[in-house]
Amino acid sequence: NYGSWADDMEAYLKTLDLWDVTDDPTAAPLPEDATNLTTEERKEVRDWEKCKGQASGQIWLAVEDGQKVHVKDVKNDPAKMWLKLKEVHVQRKPGTHFNAYDMLLGLRKLEGESLASLMARADKAMQDIRALRPKDFTIESLDNDLASMALIRALPPSSLILPSEYNNFVSSLLLLDSLDLSKLQSTFQNEESQRFARGV
Repeated sequence: NYGSWADDMEAYLKTLDLWDVTDDPTAAPLPEDATNLTTEERKEVRDWEKCKGQASGQIWLAVEDGQKVHVKDVKNDPAKMWLKLKEVHVQRKPGTHFNAYDMLLGLRKLEGESLASLMARADKAMQDIRALRPKDFTIESLDNDLASMALIRALPPSSLILPSEYNNFVSSLLLLDSLDLSKLQSTFQNEESQRFARGV
C-alpha cells in the first residue's frame, strides 16, 4: 500500500535528516554568485548534494523492483522521485475517490475484531480520502462528494447470481473527469431518457 509506504519512508528520511531535500527542493542553498562560490557556500552546496544523493539512494532501495521503472529517469533527484511515485500511486480520479469513500462508509466490525482495530481501519480509510483531496477542497466540495456518492451507491448492486442492470452505467460514471453533482445529475437524467427510449 503506497500510503503506508510513504508515511514510513517519510519518517525514515526524517530520522536521517534527509526529508528537506526530498520534500522542499527550494530549500537548496543559493549562492550569491554561482561562478564564484565562497568556501562556506561551496560546503553548503556540497552538503546539500550529498544529502540529495543519500535520500535518492534510500528511496531507490526502499522501492520494490517492479516500481523502480517509474523513478529510473529521475533517480538522482529525491524530490522528483517522491513526486513521481505519488503521481503513479495516488490517482485523484473520481473512481479512486469514490472507492475511498465507499471503503470508509462500508466499514463494518469484523467478527472477533477489537474496537481499537476497527478505529484504526477507520483512521486509515480517512487518511486515504484526505490524500485524494485537491488542495482547494472545501465543505462545499464535501457536500458535492457526499451527494454524488449517495446517488451512485443508491443504484442496485450486483449479486453473485444476477448482475445489476446499472453496472455499465456505474463504470462509466467512475470514468468521468470529475463527480461534479450537477454533471452527475445530468448524466442520470440522460441515462433515464436512454432507458425510456429503449423501453428498458
